[in-house]
Amino acid sequence: MSKIFIAGGAGLLGTALIESLNGKAEVVAGVHSVEKGEAVTKEGVEARVFDFKDVDSIIQAMAGCDRMFLSIPLQEKLTRYGHLSVEAAKKAGIEYIVRSSGYAASSDAHWRLGREHGMVDQFVEDSKITYTVLRPNSFMQCFVGPYAEMIKAGVIALPEEDAAVSYIDVKDIADCAARLLLDNAGFENSFYALTGPEGLTLSQVAEKIAAASGREVTYTPAAEEAFIAALQGKGVPQWNIDMLVSLTRVIKLGMAGNVTKAVEYLTGTPARTFDDFVVENASAWK
Repeated sequence: MSKIFIAGGAGLLGTALIESLNGKAEVVAGVHSVEKGEAVTKEGVEARVFDFKDVDSIIQAMAGCDRMFLSIPLQEKLTRYGHLSVEAAKKAGIEYIVRSSGYAASSDAHWRLGREHGMVDQFVEDSKITYTVLRPNSFMQCFVGPYAEMIKAGVIALPEEDAAVSYIDVKDIADCAARLLLDNAGFENSFYALTGPEGLTLSQVAEKIAAASGREVTYTPAAEEAFIAALQGKGVPQWNIDMLVSLTRVIKLGMAGNVTKAVEYLTGTPARTFDDFVVENASAWK
C-alpha cells in the first residue's frame, strides 16, 4: 500500500483530503506546528512537523512515503516553497506528486497569482517525478471563510463587476486528489482545470446565500481602491493584496466563468453545486 504525504495536512484542503482518503490509504499529514498536529492526530492520522523553508525538515517529514500532495499557502515565498518542496521530494524518493495549483495558472501567465502558481507547476513538471496538476477555480468555502463577516453585515463588496466564476467546493478538489493518489493510471503527467458545475455572478451568489440563510444579502461592486484599503485595514500583507487584486482583475475579464467536467471525469461524480453548498453551510451566516 502506498504511503501518502500531505503537505499542509491541517489546512482547509489538507483536512478535506484526509477525510477523502480515510480508511483507503496510509497517510502522513505534514503540519507546521505541534498544535496543528494534535488536531490531525485526533483523527487517527500521523502528523509530522515540517517547515517549507527547510528542505531537510521536508525530507524528514516525507520519510517512508512514496506519494505526495502539494498545496502551498498563499504567502510571498510561494514559488520558493514550491521549489524547495519539489527538491525535497526528489531526495526523499517520492514517486508521484499531485499538485493543487490555481485556475488558469501558467509560468508565463499575464496575471501575478497565475504566474506564481504556474512556476511551482513548472518545478513539478521539470522534476522528472510522475505528476498530475490540478488547477481549481475559486473555492466556495471563501464565502464561509474570509467573506463570512461581510455577508453577515448584509453586503458582498468585491471589485468583480458582473463577471461569473465557476466556484468549486473544496471537497471536490480533495476527492479528485484522493482518486489520483490512490490510482493515477491514465492520468499521469497531465493537467486538469477543476470547476463547479456553473458560472455564477456575485449577485447570484448573494441571492442564493440570502435564500438559504434567511437574511438579506446583496452584492455591491466595490472599487478596486476600496477593496485594497479594506484589506490593508485588516493587516493583510501587501504581497497577498497584490495577488488578490490580480485575481479580481482576471475575473473581471471574464476568464473565470468557464465550466469543465474534470471533476466528474476524475471521480465519476458530478461537481457539487453552489445550491448544495449554501444549504450545507447556512448556519455560517446566521
